[in-house]
Amino acid sequence: MKQNLLITSLAIVQSVVILLNVTIKLHSNNHFYSNLFKHRLPINDMRDSKTPMSYLQNVDNLEFVKKQLLDLFEKKKVYLEPDIRIGDVAGMLLTNKSYLSKVIKYKTNKNFCQLVHYYRVNEAMHQFEANPDLTIYELGRLVGYKSMATFNNAFGRNTGYSPAEWCKLYLKKNMIICEKNSIKSKTRQKLQI
Repeated sequence: MKQNLLITSLAIVQSVVILLNVTIKLHSNNHFYSNLFKHRLPINDMRDSKTPMSYLQNVDNLEFVKKQLLDLFEKKKVYLEPDIRIGDVAGMLLTNKSYLSKVIKYKTNKNFCQLVHYYRVNEAMHQFEANPDLTIYELGRLVGYKSMATFNNAFGRNTGYSPAEWCKLYLKKNMIICEKNSIKSKTRQKLQI
């Protein structure tokens, strides 16, 4: 009985070791993950930080995590996911949410929610510029907001305008530019005649 239990335990340990080796090989083939393992600070380095400078022992690591975070936000646009959480992003970066929170605060002077709102509002402005026929509701949903109240508050905090006010100003500004271009075009045509 004890011998069977020992053999089973050894087989389980061997399976776990094989799985870990396969996982490490898969991740090491991916440049992102191999660099992440190389630069990551141990979790213990962050546990007792009371002052902002105490967790800057490895500035290169902070820059690396910030760069990887910005890549996730700017290239993969993870902030568009309506249910995105700091734990989700920390998992994607193979770090913990406490450390990621400190990196975000130190490098951007925002918390995670403020950073997500900042990117979502900028995306909303880009989306409206590309398609001015979108309604405010569609715009909010398109950039990851489930609640229009949250969208309005975030937009106001980041721009100083409500989404409706900003959209009206944008359209008005573009109409003036279009009118100026039209006048210039007509003037050129008259001069050529």
